[in-house]
Amino acid sequence: MRHYLKSLIISGIAFYIAFTLVPTIVIGQDPKNILFIIGGLLIIFLLIDPIFSLVLLPVNHLTFGLLMLVLNVAFIFALINFLPGFHVEAYSFPGAVVGGVILPAMDFNRLEAILLVSVLITLTQKILHIIFE
Repeated sequence: MRHYLKSLIISGIAFYIAFTLVPTIVIGQDPKNILFIIGGLLIIFLLIDPIFSLVLLPVNHLTFGLLMLVLNVAFIFALINFLPGFHVEAYSFPGAVVGGVILPAMDFNRLEAILLVSVLITLTQKILHIIFE
């Protein structure tokens, strides 16, 4: 039970970080949408990813575990199509300076913004899973 609760918290934090860093994510008016999003991320993290990783083991090793990223991209596209009010719009990153490293301003179209959200969610889940394991 503790493992499931930890995974639920990790999924919630991962979506929150993506939602905070990419302000063009629109959840919609219904508060149930957040539960569907976090619940879907939890199901992917706990059930679908281990099954796909085992079945597609050689592909997963060749791509260094990028299968979770592909699953998250598919999940975001499914949410956009089936969850009313949820969508990800184009995003203009204004640029930033982080610890002396200059990140240039970039414009992401809608598809690139969806990929960016999926990368943020995947990286956050992986890092938090490693930290709290």
